[in-house]
Amino acid sequence: MASPHLNLIPKPIRDGKLASLCMLAVLISACTLSPEVERPAVPVVSNWDYADDSTQHTPPPPADWWRGFGSQPLDQLVRRALQQNLEIAAAQARLRQAQSQVTIASASLWPSLSLSGLAEHSGSSQNSDRDHAYSAAGAASYELDLWGSNRATRNAAIAQRDAVQFDQATVRTTTVASVVNRYLEWLALEERIRVANNNLTNAQQVLDVVEARYRYGADTALSLAQQRAQVASQTAAIPSLQQQARQARAALAVLSGRPAQGFTLESTRLDHLRLPETTQDLPAAVLARRPDVQQAEAILQAAGANIVVARAALYPSLRLNGSLQWQNAHSGDLFSSDPLWSLAGSVTQSLFLGGSLRAQVETSRSVYEELAADYVRTVLSALADADLALANVLSLQRQLEAQIEQENQARIANELAQTRYRAGGVDLLTVLETQRSLFSAQDSRLQLQLARFQGMVTLYRELGAVPPPDL
Repeated sequence: MASPHLNLIPKPIRDGKLASLCMLAVLISACTLSPEVERPAVPVVSNWDYADDSTQHTPPPPADWWRGFGSQPLDQLVRRALQQNLEIAAAQARLRQAQSQVTIASASLWPSLSLSGLAEHSGSSQNSDRDHAYSAAGAASYELDLWGSNRATRNAAIAQRDAVQFDQATVRTTTVASVVNRYLEWLALEERIRVANNNLTNAQQVLDVVEARYRYGADTALSLAQQRAQVASQTAAIPSLQQQARQARAALAVLSGRPAQGFTLESTRLDHLRLPETTQDLPAAVLARRPDVQQAEAILQAAGANIVVARAALYPSLRLNGSLQWQNAHSGDLFSSDPLWSLAGSVTQSLFLGGSLRAQVETSRSVYEELAADYVRTVLSALADADLALANVLSLQRQLEAQIEQENQARIANELAQTRYRAGGVDLLTVLETQRSLFSAQDSRLQLQLARFQGMVTLYRELGAVPPPDL
């Protein structure tokens, strides 16, 4: 007696004829259209122009490079931003969307299956007899990927997903750099405010001396007006610095995903921060690590796959459709009899569309050429930015050393001028000049200190230091 399960399968399938047909279809579908594209040539450089000889063989930058500043408040700010920053949250949502698109594009590589059933009961009010009818049907449809269009569509979706993932890494890197830069800027502004207040106090003390000398006829009204103008000038500079500090604090609040109202920061002095070690890596390693370069390459791969999709549209498509149907049977023996089955194949070929299909191929190729140029430009920009970041770090170090010496000498000159002015050895103009020189030197030193710290932030970013995803 034949197995009841075997009877559910149409005879051609049991005989293996359809299996042979399916195998042939699979072999035919292996014929794909490889894209006629060439990968762009990327310039290769062996080393940097502005690298420090003492750091030629340093390891790559650490992923948590901001900890090199030795600031616990800064580390907490960065961690909070990585967890709560809204741009990072939006990038994560875009990544989930891209992954869903991969699933959608992959579905065309598999047959589509459907199943339906029907139960029908009929009768009349004069007759107690009831008629019962049952039916069930299954259908399958599969488009043979003769020219690799479906696989290319899936590959393009995967490449786009990878590009979105690299974009997410870029957003994380940019967010960390923005948090560190804004915190350093806030610390520098707070310290510049303290320096401005100290210089204002000093100028006020000098004004007290001038007023006393003026009352006793030892100084002129001109000297008194000049010193009062100096006090007013230094007083006017403080509100602007305070407003800039408020703006930096508000920006940090937004980066942390929190309202600016009531947002507070723990302050420290720039001198108490450590300067992270200058690090560098070979140019090839930097290019392989930078997410913007990887994103440009993934987008280029997607464009190459889209050329295959466009070219495949020029050729015929083949679709297989099959169905099984059981009908007009009682519920007890619905599947006991052989079902009705059908198997059909359909071929579709576009004959005339006004040249739109070939134009689409040309469009896809042009898009690829455009993205290839963008990819090479991204590589060149990455190499230039990293090299210039190295040069900037070395240049700022030399500038800061000279500025510290200038500040020391300006402080000595100011102290000597005030001492001699009280003794009547110099006029007030000399004191005013030394005051302005000292204030300018102190403020310039703080700005250079900030620029040197931020130069390290830029260097780590340009070297492709991406924060780990588990923070």
